[in-house]
Amino acid sequence: MIARTPHTEIYEMMKKIDERKKFSEDLDWSHAKSKLIRTTTYSDSIMLYTKDESYNSLYSLVCTVSSLTHDLFIDGIPHKGSIAFGLMTLDNEKSIYFGQPLIDAYLLQEELNFYGIISHATAEILIAKYNAEDAIPFLANYLCPLKNGIAKHLTIFPIYAGRVSEQDKKTQETFIEAIKKLRFKTSGYLRKYIDLTEAYIDHINKTEV
Repeated sequence: MIARTPHTEIYEMMKKIDERKKFSEDLDWSHAKSKLIRTTTYSDSIMLYTKDESYNSLYSLVCTVSSLTHDLFIDGIPHKGSIAFGLMTLDNEKSIYFGQPLIDAYLLQEELNFYGIISHATAEILIAKYNAEDAIPFLANYLCPLKNGIAKHLTIFPIYAGRVSEQDKKTQETFIEAIKKLRFKTSGYLRKYIDLTEAYIDHINKTEV
């Protein structure tokens, strides 16, 4: 994108990402008394992390990711990501971020061949622990297209990708149209990401309530 897009447009896009990130951080999905999600932007990456491994934190993270990915699609911003579980050290003041979850998430999203969010095995274990009793929304198993073949993984889908009420139909149509528009930003092999993203969203729409 940097090679083909004027710096002013890239700058505006990065500012949009920052606004979406801050908005997502302010959302209170779990109705907890304190913020459970923190975000930071580093280069072209957005990192979201929770204060602990509680059900409320996980619930808030999944919902925040679902909302954020929807907004990124609406703004025409292609993205891939992964969630992983484990201990992280984060020092925003000094821009120091390290830990195994960051490595796991980065390596897994590198394998992904569509725009979306995939769950690492470490996160799937935690999700399974809570999802057996308390349902967490916006999660779906999918045969994900990867660099080398396909494999079933848990994914976090955008908030309006599944079946919606009649009053949300227009919002969903705008969302789907935004994904189609990404096609005009790429050519050649990169368009496979659009094709595979549309197939993923179509699958979610037909199977998730």
